[in-house]
Amino acid sequence: MIDLHSPNNEMELAMIKSILDSEEIDYFVKNENFGSLEVGPQIALFNKRMIMVRGDQYERASELIKDYLKETARGEDETEQRYSLFDKIRMAIEVLLFGWLIPGRKNKHGSD
Repeated sequence: MIDLHSPNNEMELAMIKSILDSEEIDYFVKNENFGSLEVGPQIALFNKRMIMVRGDQYERASELIKDYLKETARGEDETEQRYSLFDKIRMAIEVLLFGWLIPGRKNKHGSD
C-alpha cells in the first residue's frame, strides 16, 4: 500500500473516505482510531493518520483527492471573512480590560 494523504481533521478524513468508497477504491487509514486519542502534535509514526491505497489504484485515488483538496481550498479563499473595525476595537478593549476574547461578527466582503 502507498501513502496517499494525511488528513488535517476528522471532516477531511470522512470526506476522503466517502470519495474513495464511492469510486470503489480500496484504502486503509493508518492510525485511524489511535490518532484521534491524542490531541497535540501529529507525529508520523506515532499518531498521525495516513490514508493508504493499493499501488494499482494510486493514480486514480490521487487524482480524486487532488480535485477535492483544490475545491475545498478554493471554497475557503472565496468565503474568507474579516472582522469589522468596530469588532477589532471591541475585542482589543475586552482583552485589555477583562482578559477575555469573544470574537464578533465577520463581514463577508471584508469592509472595515
